[in-house]
Amino acid sequence: MSALLVIDDLTKNFGGLRVTDHVCLDLRAGEVHALIGPNGAGKTTLISQIMGELAPDSGAIHLDGVPLGSLSQAARVKRGLARTFQVPQVLGEYTARDNVVAALYARGASANEADQHLARAAMSARADVRVSDLSHGERKQLELAIALATRPRMLLLDEPMAGLGPVESTQMISILQGLRGEMAMLLVEHDMKAVFALADRISVLVYGAIIASGTPQEIQNDPRVREAYLGTGED
Repeated sequence: MSALLVIDDLTKNFGGLRVTDHVCLDLRAGEVHALIGPNGAGKTTLISQIMGELAPDSGAIHLDGVPLGSLSQAARVKRGLARTFQVPQVLGEYTARDNVVAALYARGASANEADQHLARAAMSARADVRVSDLSHGERKQLELAIALATRPRMLLLDEPMAGLGPVESTQMISILQGLRGEMAMLLVEHDMKAVFALADRISVLVYGAIIASGTPQEIQNDPRVREAYLGTGED
């Protein structure tokens, strides 16, 4: 299977701190590729560079063979990238449906699609509820519905399980499993239950560098990974 996203020798420094250290990574069409590692490893910084929120110091990112370096965030969304955040970025004074409709208008699509995307994120019953009255987990599901409204080819998911209880986490895993194969997903996550339930491949980022990539079984059995991350007791 050919790679949809290719990250080649990406480097990013904040002053004297190297937060992305010559990262090479690829994501295939339709796969779920999990990116794991300890806090401060540079996972969110990598997502921000893919989306164009941060510019790398060197290296390249290609989406379906097209270099993304000169493209704005909006242009990257039009090419099929969408992301979610650790803390959901939603409009609190509007209803869940209004938030999705806003994303549809931005895409030039019909507002009639809103209920379809809400349903895929298990938010149909909460469509007319003001965002300020939604739980944290529901806001995460709504942000996913907003991302789906852009019709992405690739979803960048920044800790979708963060702050969720066991029931909400199980539901989010089920929602993401329902999207498998429709789009590629880069899943940044600390919840190993979610990672091993969803990922086709896993890459491990430590101090800004990829130390291992492979299948879930390969990563679970890799002594370098166990020493650097899985063996630390983090979830």
